Amino acid sequence: MIYDREKATRMLKVALEVTAGALDLAARPGGEPSLRLPAMQVEKTLRTLAAKGDVDAMYGEYLRALNDGNAFGQVLERVHQKSLESEFYRFVKLYWERD
Repeated sequence: MIYDREKATRMLKVALEVTAGALDLAARPGGEPSLRLPAMQVEKTLRTLAAKGDVDAMYGEYLRALNDGNAFGQVLERVHQKSLESEFYRFVKLYWERD
């Protein structure tokens, strides 16, 4: 297991960009309110893991969110917002980064 709070914070920023866009889209009139719950769940879990500095668990949670099968990413891609899929390589690059 890798515990690195600085790396976890950088990884969290990538995920927060995605969830912020999803929450913004969910709050708009005529938007997609169905994005609110999945975005908040991903954000809550990743924030908790980042507070511990557990980057391995963050990586696993990110992959779980990608493979959930919900239309979370498809909706964001359709409206040209950052999604978990589009930011996957940024997230993985930070995960594999050596100090």
